[in-house]
Amino acid sequence: MSQTTLEIAKGPLVTIAIPTYNRAPLLRGCIQAALAQSYDNIEVLVSNNASQDDTANVLAKFSDKRLRVLNQETNIGLLPNWNACLAAASGEYIFFVSDDDKISSQMVEKCVGALEDQSQVPVVVALTDCHLASFGQIKPARTSRHLASGLTNGPRVLLEFLADEINIAICSVMMHTRTLRSRGGFSTTLPHAADVAAWAPLLLEEKAGFVNESCATFNLRDDSETGRLGVAQIMADGWKVAELISRTADDRIATPSLRQTIKREAHRCFSRRALRFLAYHRNSGASLREVLGFLWIFRQDLMIVDARSVLKFAAIVLCPPPVAARLRQIKHTFPSGWRSRQSVAKPG
Repeated sequence: MSQTTLEIAKGPLVTIAIPTYNRAPLLRGCIQAALAQSYDNIEVLVSNNASQDDTANVLAKFSDKRLRVLNQETNIGLLPNWNACLAAASGEYIFFVSDDDKISSQMVEKCVGALEDQSQVPVVVALTDCHLASFGQIKPARTSRHLASGLTNGPRVLLEFLADEINIAICSVMMHTRTLRSRGGFSTTLPHAADVAAWAPLLLEEKAGFVNESCATFNLRDDSETGRLGVAQIMADGWKVAELISRTADDRIATPSLRQTIKREAHRCFSRRALRFLAYHRNSGASLREVLGFLWIFRQDLMIVDARSVLKFAAIVLCPPPVAARLRQIKHTFPSGWRSRQSVAKPG
């Protein structure tokens, strides 16, 4: 056994939690990817949310002792199912991977390596590609031009995320289990943004782990439970997360200038995302009147958006949908590198 393998074996137990409902064909591959991790000290915890398809048979075909299954008697809902995984996890650290997401075989190893033998670091974030299912394309993760992989300053990582300099989704975020439990887990009052609300405030601690490469692919689907939420709910949830980050910064950040920067960037971030979602909503068939109505309702929250984002939004929204569709087709003919640092137009 190599020295590297010995060091990995001594690392913390890590839970890979997979909440699932009625996605048997996808679940098999997700579990296989979790069990194929190069890091050995893991448990894979699947919470079957009273699925009515072939999920039970898929689970029965696995004999790996590292796999544990929770069977919910009734459908308890998406976020309560995530919290059920959190309550049952044995690992010192935990990942939450949806059954339609894809994770690399080295994700856990790289995230544990970023801890650099420090104990109880609240969070380690790796970068995430995004599969835009409705467009049939994968947006590669933006990598940081300022931060290297390893133990680093948490607020610096958060600011890069808020400025859209790096792409992070929950499937490549490793959280300290006890810390997440102490914060109440996933808020059921934020159905669209509970994931970001869980991990982003953890970056306001002094130290965090960072992996400056993509370790997973987040699958963005229009037919997901969060994708079916109303427009007003999706936009409002984002600003609630901005407020949560601001309150946490008031408690955790002693330097006034840094504290104000984080609060300002949090509100700008989720306001930009609100504009992107409205542009997406317009391209999906919403009328100009409907979009302008949402702009009026949320005008106070949107006033902080930078001029460049406003101009991009106006160009998209005012463009007739058939013309916008044609422009997207033309854009997709360019090499992927041309788009590699474009923002992911992702609701929430």
